Amino acid sequence: MLDRLSIPRRALDFDDYIDMIRRNVRWIVGPVFAGLVISTVIAYMMNDTFVSRAVIRIVPQQIPETLVQNSSAQDISERINGMAQSILSRTTLQALITTYGLYKTELKSEPMQDVIEKMKNQDISIRPQVGVTTVGGKGMTALDLSFQYRDRFLANKICGELVSKFMNAGATETLDSQVNGNQFIRDEYDRTKRDLDALEQRLADYRAKHAGSLPEQMNSNFQQMAAVEQRLNSLSDSAGRNNERRMMLEASLRITKDRVAAAQAMPVVSAARSERTSEYDKQIADLESTIASLKDRYTDANPDLQAAQDRLAVLKKQRDDALKAAPKADAPAGENPILARERLDARAQIDALESQLKITNVEEQKINQEIQSANAQLRGLQARVDTSPMGEKEYDDLIRERDLARQKYIDLDAKLNRSNQSMDLEKRKQGETLELLESPSLPVEPTKPNRATIIPIGAVVGLVIGVVIVAVREVKDTSLKNLKDARLYTQLSILGSIPLLENDVVVQRRKQVMLIGWATATILGLAIIAGSVAHYYLNRA
Repeated sequence: MLDRLSIPRRALDFDDYIDMIRRNVRWIVGPVFAGLVISTVIAYMMNDTFVSRAVIRIVPQQIPETLVQNSSAQDISERINGMAQSILSRTTLQALITTYGLYKTELKSEPMQDVIEKMKNQDISIRPQVGVTTVGGKGMTALDLSFQYRDRFLANKICGELVSKFMNAGATETLDSQVNGNQFIRDEYDRTKRDLDALEQRLADYRAKHAGSLPEQMNSNFQQMAAVEQRLNSLSDSAGRNNERRMMLEASLRITKDRVAAAQAMPVVSAARSERTSEYDKQIADLESTIASLKDRYTDANPDLQAAQDRLAVLKKQRDDALKAAPKADAPAGENPILARERLDARAQIDALESQLKITNVEEQKINQEIQSANAQLRGLQARVDTSPMGEKEYDDLIRERDLARQKYIDLDAKLNRSNQSMDLEKRKQGETLELLESPSLPVEPTKPNRATIIPIGAVVGLVIGVVIVAVREVKDTSLKNLKDARLYTQLSILGSIPLLENDVVVQRRKQVMLIGWATATILGLAIIAGSVAHYYLNRA
């Protein structure tokens, strides 16, 4: 017996591969046929999946945004995502499953929550339409909504339900968002208006309480104080002039009374003297009235007033000289008519002077009252000026709060108007809306499974398995296959070969068994394939 030798196998050539395939053909054909049968059964036993699709177009705002701006806080893409989350909520999908009796087989082995997640993540698809991304950077122009299910009619119905819910949500959600936003702005507007009215009332009360001492009234107060002081100076000057006039009237009255007394004491004075002195007295009285009138209108430095005063002094000296130079009568010879007339004129002049003196006194009282009123007004203005800095900070705070509230009120009023316009835009269906571009389709052919791909893949997998089996068999088989192996591994010269002689009956029987086995397997495989196909089409019908 020869010892085992560790000799490396020789390199195989093309003839070796042909011999290998010929020896193991059944191990290649068998797995290929088995893979074909198994893949066919799997392909036709899998449930068909039908996809119903619909296309929804996003219609942009009909009125230019330069005229009416949409006050929605979200653009259309964000609103679509929000609507999709609402439509794909657990409550909505569970209602669809219950209403249409979906996923009966899955519900027998899985909880409702898992079935809903499968329906949401695998069977429902909402995505931008192929080739369409955004419009002006604002959002999708169209979106593709699809639903897949094993029943094509149910797929169409569910897709229609989803589209209907999407369209309704697009119409109601946008309007609800506008209404809620408008109500919020209106509430803020009303609250701000109440706050502004309260601040206006507080400011009005403060102004009424501190009328005249407000910071913006300080310049007015100083101007009024200057006017009152100027008026006081004018009243003081008027009081001085009125006092001088009163003194002059009193002097004139005293002189006239002295003259009357002198005329009564000296009745014997000559008629010429009496007539001359009465003339001087008359001129002096007239000139004193003129001087008093000039002092009411001019100051003491006025030339006309000074000339009148000089003339008065000259007349008084002439009258005194005339009284001294006039001759006296020896005895009274009865009352002189001239003296009687002079006394009457003097009494009339006394009455006139007393009347003017009364008027002067009345004017003095009036001036004193006006001076007291001006002083009281000046004290009041001074009190306003003194108390104004105490409330300046409080007043400034009120003004600042009022201005801020007014600005906020103006801003909210503008926002409320825009919100009203935007809401009216949505009510009139002139804003961004959703339009059904393509109705849910009724699928005819299933999209899954792809049997034209699954069956060849099964045959290829069987072929790979057969090749692996052949390779394993050849690796384990160390027998000599042909003369090349015998010559190489024995290192002996081959003189000839004797063919293997077997019993023809045994060989024939072996071939018949193999043929029957292969025929049976083939028929059985074809029957299985035919049964699977028939079962599929019968159930589909």
